[in-house]
Amino acid sequence: MSDKLPTSVRYVKNGSKGRWWPVAKAGEQVHLGWNEVPGTLLQKPDYSKIEKKVRAYFGNKPGATQDFNQLRDLLDSPSKHIWMTFEDGCMWWCTVRNGAVVNPDGESRRKGHFWLVCDRPWSNRSVKGKLLSIADLPGMVTKTAGFQGAVCEPGAWQIVLRIIQDEQDPSAASAVKARSAYQLAIHEMIKGLSPKDFEQLIDLILGRSGWVRICTLGGNTEGVDAEVENLAAAEIAFVQVKSTAGQAELNDYVQRFQNRSDRYARMIFAVHSPHGKLVPPSGLTSVQVWEGDRVAGLVVRLGLGEWVENRLA
Repeated sequence: MSDKLPTSVRYVKNGSKGRWWPVAKAGEQVHLGWNEVPGTLLQKPDYSKIEKKVRAYFGNKPGATQDFNQLRDLLDSPSKHIWMTFEDGCMWWCTVRNGAVVNPDGESRRKGHFWLVCDRPWSNRSVKGKLLSIADLPGMVTKTAGFQGAVCEPGAWQIVLRIIQDEQDPSAASAVKARSAYQLAIHEMIKGLSPKDFEQLIDLILGRSGWVRICTLGGNTEGVDAEVENLAAAEIAFVQVKSTAGQAELNDYVQRFQNRSDRYARMIFAVHSPHGKLVPPSGLTSVQVWEGDRVAGLVVRLGLGEWVENRLA
């Protein structure tokens, strides 16, 4: 198996509605139909004879040319392509060896009429191990799943190849760079907020994240800047907001949080200018420390950048 991947992509369904997918995945194969084409022609292709068989099957119906071209892709050096499909909520891909294997028993309910043997087995992860969830893929890629033909070459195959090889779209890379620069600028602006404005910013972040205040920020509850509730999660959180703080102060509030574990499910300690790195107790995942960089990231993601800008305008 070569480490170098093919530079073109083909889409395959492994049977109508993916009915042969379980056996294809388990056997590290690509399963196909075309029962109208004799096995001898599949193993030693004569494309003029194959085309006649396909056209005879279709008669005057449209699709004969497309079907023949798809079948030719499968028989004419299929190793020069990456083969991809969509199953189980993911995009899967493989490479194959040349040469069709005809189903010896002719039973096509669980297996295809013929199959190709994988060189690289089916995988739903990129070369570097990223899960290829359909929900995370561009629309130009996922619409490929709607094709009715058994094999097709979508216009988005270049995108598929890039995703499999963990290469970022140039426009997306440019946007990430610009967003990172903006986030750094927001971080610096947050440091210039007054304590009251910083408290209000944390209040806005919590509100847009699904947390509803039970008491007012900076209220009269001793040692608590805010109590917030997430109705969907049925949780109450203990929130402390500080312009500056050190590790000793964090430890003090963690102890207060633990003393009230009967009421609070989690603690959020927000500080934009900490004295050194603040570290919550090891293993205590219910304590979250929001330092300036994390707050800036939330500001950008939640669309609060203009609010911060206006406070310093």
